[in-house]
Amino acid sequence: MENSFEQSLSSTRFIDANISEPLTIRRIDLATFKGFKFIFLDALTIETRDIYDKISGTFAWEICENKDYCINYIREQCSNKLVFLIISGSFGKDVVPEIHNLPQIYAIYIHCAHVQYHLEWSKQYSKIRVVCNDDDQDLIPRFAFDVAQANIEWGDALFQKNQRDKAKQKFEKALDNLTRYAKNPNPLMIKSIKIKIDQCK
Repeated sequence: MENSFEQSLSSTRFIDANISEPLTIRRIDLATFKGFKFIFLDALTIETRDIYDKISGTFAWEICENKDYCINYIREQCSNKLVFLIISGSFGKDVVPEIHNLPQIYAIYIHCAHVQYHLEWSKQYSKIRVVCNDDDQDLIPRFAFDVAQANIEWGDALFQKNQRDKAKQKFEKALDNLTRYAKNPNPLMIKSIKIKIDQCK
């Protein structure tokens, strides 16, 4: 089960060229893993849109307005979690170098007004998944795919521990994210998730 899925991730690209290749697959250790954490860092105080809550599966986002607080929070409060960080361009250039190589950082998304400027410095950071000024068109599909991939990795860990009901929930969440929010996900990936769901029965 696992090998065929990993091969489909590593050997294929999305049909839609606007979607990048999958992130490096993580091996989740259930003995220490404490789940996902979703963080939003912007100078403006805003609440996340409902669609982000639906994709992440939680309304309990950490909403930060201060970059130092955000960096410390990720370092000190998220060491046993996988972190998804949506950050404004104004903070990104200062914050990303501080947190990028932390093992808990899973993916970073930069939402900004000056895309070309932020694209230049962001090229050296592999965990930055998108730099954009349109979250509906660019950020949300990428975010949905990455959360799906992380759920698959969590599901795989649960399946290996024979926690099939919980694994099935993670695989079903991944499938929902891909079919509802991602752009033209790879059919091989969809097929492999359905196989995983069937194997959980």
